[in-house]
Amino acid sequence: MRKVRAVLHFVDTINERFGKVISFLAVGMMGTVTVEVVLRYGFNSPTLWAHETAQYLYGSYCILGGAYVLLHKGHVNMDIFYARLSLRKRAILDLFTSVLFFAFIGVMLWHGMTFAWKSVAMLEVSMTPWAPPIWPVKLMLPLAALLILLQGIVKFARDIEIVVTGRETIAIEVAKKEVL
Repeated sequence: MRKVRAVLHFVDTINERFGKVISFLAVGMMGTVTVEVVLRYGFNSPTLWAHETAQYLYGSYCILGGAYVLLHKGHVNMDIFYARLSLRKRAILDLFTSVLFFAFIGVMLWHGMTFAWKSVAMLEVSMTPWAPPIWPVKLMLPLAALLILLQGIVKFARDIEIVVTGRETIAIEVAKKEVL
């Protein structure tokens, strides 16, 4: 059981650290938009690259942040019902709905890998005049799906333990303390 908890904690730690690093993409996106606004309206010299760069940063930020949000239980729930349930009943409901989660993430991972592989194989570039390479951005999809899948497996294992024992694991408390 100790090894299982260590693996769960390892996945939590990866997604915690990765989420914090990914948060800096928002800073890059804001900087890009700021540069564009200053150049466009201050110097009447718009750029070719700023809008597209901001889109790529935002897309990467949103998709790669999914595992971090799952770690911190930030995804949308129907709280009007969910919050009224006991811890064990919430875990049971989460186990039933995890079938949909794993199906969705499985499809996202499979098709994301195919999508990214085709893009990398042809060294795909954007069809805009700037024409930056977009294959690195497309690689974010399977990476994000993998991270979300790993965090989903961790959540699934913890939900099973809650159903069996009726309480949350110590590993969750350790992860929460490290985050704070």
